[in-house]
Amino acid sequence: MAELVVLADADEMARVAAHRMGECIASALGERRKASVALSGGSTPGPSYRRLATTFGSSPAESALDVARIRWFFVDERAVGPEHERSNYRALERDLFEPGRIPREHVFRMQGELSPEAAAEAYSAVLARELGEPPVLDLVIAGLGSDGHTASLFPKTRAVSASGSVVAVFPADLEPRISLGRSTLLRAREVFVLVCGADKRAALSRALEHGDEDEVPGRVYLAAAGRVTFLVDRAANPG
Repeated sequence: MAELVVLADADEMARVAAHRMGECIASALGERRKASVALSGGSTPGPSYRRLATTFGSSPAESALDVARIRWFFVDERAVGPEHERSNYRALERDLFEPGRIPREHVFRMQGELSPEAAAEAYSAVLARELGEPPVLDLVIAGLGSDGHTASLFPKTRAVSASGSVVAVFPADLEPRISLGRSTLLRAREVFVLVCGADKRAALSRALEHGDEDEVPGRVYLAAAGRVTFLVDRAANPG
């Protein structure tokens, strides 16, 4: 069952989310000696990533978390190259990978410069190679759009019901996307869904109610096998 944690504002969101991310990664390292994390882009998680980056030192001895044993994946990506201003990879390079001194060989980006179909197929192979089949992630950092989308599973695209660990998505009036599929999201051991702002309140209310997932893809987390926590600021709280 999903847990709802209401925080005062964006600053408390960044602090609490970063702390919980660190705890989850540390737990995975302790239990399995490795950790796999899938990251979303967007403005909401950026401050949390910047705080998380401060827990990584320049060597394992200086780090609260052993960076060498963490592998970083992506929840979704736009069909753009890694240097594009709208690239999730570019944002994460700025907010986490560079300040956290994360070895780039441990970062597995989605190749947005390929066709969405080819990029989805290639990333499915990456997940299978790095995590096994079916792939199980230790932690997924997700968000929720005001239209109810999560990852790049957009309403009325049937992407939420597409088979495959990674899917190509073609939302109306937006660039195509590559996204982790429903099955991959639901197998994750832990999911944090970060939601900020009054414009997300109605979508969050609907996402917390069972119903048509193609109408509100954020509802997928209600069927998750692992633990799901919605971390929301007061403005987004539907209660």
